[in-house]
Amino acid sequence: MMAKAFARSAIAALLGAAALLAPGMAKAAAATSATSQAQVLEEIQFAVLLDMDFGKIAVGGAAGTVDLDPNAGSRTCDPSVVCVGTFAMSRLQLSGSDASVMVNFDPTFLLTGPGQPIVAEPQFPGGPGAVINMTGGAAVVNFGARLHINANQAPGSYSGQFSVNLEYN
Repeated sequence: MMAKAFARSAIAALLGAAALLAPGMAKAAAATSATSQAQVLEEIQFAVLLDMDFGKIAVGGAAGTVDLDPNAGSRTCDPSVVCVGTFAMSRLQLSGSDASVMVNFDPTFLLTGPGQPIVAEPQFPGGPGAVINMTGGAAVVNFGARLHINANQAPGSYSGQFSVNLEYN
């Protein structure tokens, strides 16, 4: 009797395995397609059209500030200093793709010369992180700055550089 039960179990196992190996019903497959796109932008180029120039500044014993306002295109000197002669905002010409560009810069830079360094704070319409639109692949932007002249600043010529970071937004 045991041999018959074993034979039945073996046959049942073989039939179950055969059922697993037999082809089943075909299932319908679905396919879809989607579109994609990319726009490759030109590298942002810039040219310095005009260097920043605070002009001539007469100082006494007190500290003072000189502001070059890029919005108004004006220079303002506080009463402790006297500004003489011409001045100029820094002017940059940007070129690249028609797109928005974010403008960033360091919060300060130094002018060095014969005396103590003079701290300057760049001024840009909208401040750091401002976004400008390049229309026709170009834009011109003006930078000004606030110059913090030290008390008893030594006479002489002072100069420095500031960095501007431009990236598509």
